Amino acid sequence: MSGMKEFRLPDLGEGVHEGQVMRLMVNEGDHVDEDQHIMEVETDKAAVEIPSPVSGHVHKIHVDEKELVHVGDVMFTFLTESGETVQTGEIPPEKATTLGNNPGPTRRTAGGRKAASPSVRRMARDLNIDLSMVEGSGPGGRVTRRDIETHSRPATVAVTPVVSTPPETATTQVSIPSTPIIATPHPAGTTSPLSSEIEGTRERNQYGDIIRSPLSQARKSISQVMSTSWSMIPHVTDCNDADITELEVLRRGFQDPSVDNRKITTLAFVIRAVCRALSTYPILNASLDDSSGEIIFHRYVNIGIGVDTPRGLVAPVIHNADRMGIGEIADQLQVITDNARNASFAIEDTRGGTYTISNAGAMGRTRYSTPIITPGQVACLAVGRAQKMPWVVDDEVVPRLILPLSHSMDHRLVDGGREVPFIGHVIDDLENPMRFML
Repeated sequence: MSGMKEFRLPDLGEGVHEGQVMRLMVNEGDHVDEDQHIMEVETDKAAVEIPSPVSGHVHKIHVDEKELVHVGDVMFTFLTESGETVQTGEIPPEKATTLGNNPGPTRRTAGGRKAASPSVRRMARDLNIDLSMVEGSGPGGRVTRRDIETHSRPATVAVTPVVSTPPETATTQVSIPSTPIIATPHPAGTTSPLSSEIEGTRERNQYGDIIRSPLSQARKSISQVMSTSWSMIPHVTDCNDADITELEVLRRGFQDPSVDNRKITTLAFVIRAVCRALSTYPILNASLDDSSGEIIFHRYVNIGIGVDTPRGLVAPVIHNADRMGIGEIADQLQVITDNARNASFAIEDTRGGTYTISNAGAMGRTRYSTPIITPGQVACLAVGRAQKMPWVVDDEVVPRLILPLSHSMDHRLVDGGREVPFIGHVIDDLENPMRFML
């Protein structure tokens, strides 16, 4: 017995009401199995692959790629293979939102496909790579961007340069053109190579060619949050420096034979220092309830970490970070960073933050900045790029490794009398790393 069943966009997480259809993964008339991924939706800051709730044939697709859809909208009509009743719009969260976070044996999606995030699948398609031929190194055998890059990298032969080079550059694998390449203007009527990298509608104004590119759903979300934050929260930013020379010695000498390939970064120490300071100055771990005029003090510490991804800035959260040691924080950092950059995270992974740290230095040579406070929080710390600088120690100028810190606070709740001691506590920890042993 068969039946016609509608499938509506399910609830994808708290506060998520709409999304943009990025890719339809089936066509009308196709046969699908239950739990087979049928569409990719970009919602909030997560790319989500939606599974089919039934087995059967795709009778009708009611949406187009790039279309904005809302929770409850009809997405598909299925001709099912049995007469069972389908509770449309009720997909278990672990199926609808998680894109392969859970570790386990090598996983394949329905139909024998290897597990991979939407961005990785797009990358593989662009490079004409069959994902089934790629060995996945991610959790549960998930294929990552690095796996694709490694698979697509052609065999290279080391070329010994003719001219003398320093030892550290002597094995550079490059080919040098025999004739110089001279940049020339594009002839009239030709298209700049840049335009081929931008998706959108080609138009022309009075000055020349333009490309009108719509905002992605992720960028719309970021734009709305930033506008709300900047217009509603009076930001004050305090810029400081921390001498982390001794901390760097400790970090580089760290060894833990019980854990393989553990990568301890400076950011892990910064997170631990922030957690310690928040316990002393809880107003920095609070939020303001505008409706009641009350301060909400959080008894838990959830640290959001700003990660730069191809889809924009994402802030996955390390929950209960105050209960973790340096090693565990470092492990969590590695996981959330890899998941964020591979779009392999659930929407819930970005929820519940009480304080945010932006690792701005990882993006380039930035020193100081004005970090934007996430609505619902009262402060945000931007960590710049550490570099050696001349520093006065005991009346002598010596080279020291200096870490720039930019700390924004919500001046409605926090003033200098609380912020200055707070950031001082953080700096004291970083400059006296034995305090982490307490």
